[in-house]
Amino acid sequence: MFSFSVTYEGIDGETVNEMSSTLDPTTNPRQGRLINAEREVISLGGCVLRLAGLYTLDRGAHNYWLEKCQESGIQGREDGIVNLLHYDDAASAVLAALLVGPSVNAKQTYLISDGNPTTRKGICESALKHKRYEKFTLPSFLGSSEDLRGKVYDGSKSNEELKWKPTYSSFDEFMTSSA
Repeated sequence: MFSFSVTYEGIDGETVNEMSSTLDPTTNPRQGRLINAEREVISLGGCVLRLAGLYTLDRGAHNYWLEKCQESGIQGREDGIVNLLHYDDAASAVLAALLVGPSVNAKQTYLISDGNPTTRKGICESALKHKRYEKFTLPSFLGSSEDLRGKVYDGSKSNEELKWKPTYSSFDEFMTSSA
């Protein structure tokens, strides 16, 4: 099973890993559905891959923010932390989990990201380097210093156990290499 890593409890710049606490599913019903599904998969001997924010050139937060938020602005602070993962890297992580097999991954939870968190502003700046987004400008950010910054993902244990690493070491590397 794969899910999204919005289930972690850590806040305001804290680093989280595979063993970090998750939100309480009863007080957080949206995330609770994922947490309960993960628990069911683990109880049946499966493994869970918690994925960072997925993207391709045309899909992801950058695309939405640059194409849809030019006038309205982006909700959240510009230095808000975002962990990312290319769709191809997500697929290769799933394959890696299958290849190591149940002798390694049974009843395990893995945290999958490119290991290079960035910020909302950093995402937009990186995307603007690509010719696909050259006609756009940096949108405004509507968050304040009182808003939460987000979490930093440390999936190094997952990478080691799955014998996996992302093709794209960062969102910026993807945007500049595919330009």
